Amino acid sequence: MAAGPIVPPGYRVTVLDEVGSTNAVAFERAEAGEPAGLWIVGRRQTAGRGRQGRAWVSETGNLYSSLLLRDPVAPERLGELPLVIAVSVHDAVADVLPPPARAGLQIKWPNDVLYEGSKIAGILIEGAVSRQGRVVVVGIGINCRHHPDPAAYTATNLAALGYPTEPDILFERLAARVATRLEQWRDSPFAVLREAWIARARGIGESITVRLPNRTVHGRFETLDEAGRLVLRLDDGRRETISAGDVFFG
Repeated sequence: MAAGPIVPPGYRVTVLDEVGSTNAVAFERAEAGEPAGLWIVGRRQTAGRGRQGRAWVSETGNLYSSLLLRDPVAPERLGELPLVIAVSVHDAVADVLPPPARAGLQIKWPNDVLYEGSKIAGILIEGAVSRQGRVVVVGIGINCRHHPDPAAYTATNLAALGYPTEPDILFERLAARVATRLEQWRDSPFAVLREAWIARARGIGESITVRLPNRTVHGRFETLDEAGRLVLRLDDGRRETISAGDVFFG
């Protein structure tokens, strides 16, 4: 029997050949009483989903994974988690790139990881309240061999860039990086992770468009505030702080 991927102490991993959604399986395990620290990895997803209910079939060859957490921090700090995970994913992908290639890797607010402007990884964080307390599931997909062709943005994958990487190898780097950053987040002020995110960001100081649920706003991306929200200098000179939205450059 082949050994599974290696995860850091305190974590466990279940690998499934085919799964509807790794996030959904993680929630099912949480309802059954599974402790925090469980990774679900799917070789193929048939009902993967993203923000705003976007769905797709996820073919074999990419990394599809979800991490089960329970009450990771105080509820008022949960808005920081997408940025913490984005830094972790950036670090993991950088680990499998040669040093000269790492400069092309950036984070688009709040948590899409891009390579030279094309999406290479996505994150979906979902929460629920179970009988045992608050559950948070962190879903992470990284394009190793395939990528979708959505109309709204360009995408790429590691193989297409010339850096073919097996999902299991990348997962081990991801699990290690997530464990390190989560520990740092719990033990240090968020300012430390905020600075790490800013150092990896795309678009700070540039003009951007942010699509909100009920309107679209334009302005200059000034910075992140202390809670990780996007600070936008509007075209009329006012500043607006944004907690959630889709960012477009140019």
